[in-house]
Amino acid sequence: MELQHYLKVVKRYWWIPALLIVVICTAAYVYTNKYVKPVYQASTDLIVNKTESTVAGQQIIDQNSINTNLMLINTYKQIIKSPSVMKRVADEHPELGMTASQISDKVAVNTMKDAQIITLVAKADDYGTAVQIVNGVSNAFRGSVTELMKLNNITALTEPDPLAAPGPINSSHTVLYIFSFLLAALLGFGIAFLVDYLDDKVRTADDIESELGITMLASIGRIKQKDTAQGKVRTATPFAREAAVRGKQELRPAEEQR
Repeated sequence: MELQHYLKVVKRYWWIPALLIVVICTAAYVYTNKYVKPVYQASTDLIVNKTESTVAGQQIIDQNSINTNLMLINTYKQIIKSPSVMKRVADEHPELGMTASQISDKVAVNTMKDAQIITLVAKADDYGTAVQIVNGVSNAFRGSVTELMKLNNITALTEPDPLAAPGPINSSHTVLYIFSFLLAALLGFGIAFLVDYLDDKVRTADDIESELGITMLASIGRIKQKDTAQGKVRTATPFAREAAVRGKQELRPAEEQR
């Protein structure tokens, strides 16, 4: 019985979730296409090396140097994001039109555990600007390490291709559209069941039976005004016809007595 009731509610108020789905999904589409700016990304990998030493004229891997380089990576991460490095990038690349703080907000530094690789990632409104930022930070960082720490153990492993034309990283909005659809559907059905819960009107015989717990014996059909004017009204049920016949039979003796 409960399932039938739920199906009736869905059938009666289906237009509420449908309307919300159309409105919310349309709003999400307009928002993503009009207000969400495309974001482009460029990255470069830096390797902290110089792990070889010379013994008897041969190059061998120095484990102590590897451990030292791994410990230096955390220090290098702090140097990369330092105001001095970012200011150096801003001074060397005035064409960017950005302050040191703005450049820092567009740069991320990623590392992997027990790996001698530092990945610099820059995001901007166009790919060319992202390439300029990541290359500028890479060069400024290596120059600062050489000047401050007197070390030359950083090499660019990969660099972004300035001639490439990758698409924006935020071009796919499928997840947002799916989320908007599900949110609209849940909200719509929630409103529909709330409206049904607050609605105390009696519309059908089933409503009477469920609310009052009584069985319906007869019903009066809906009568249109034009049918009454044209004399098309008929008794709705056998009970009504029987009552009409009984009424006529009771009236006849009264008329004969007159």
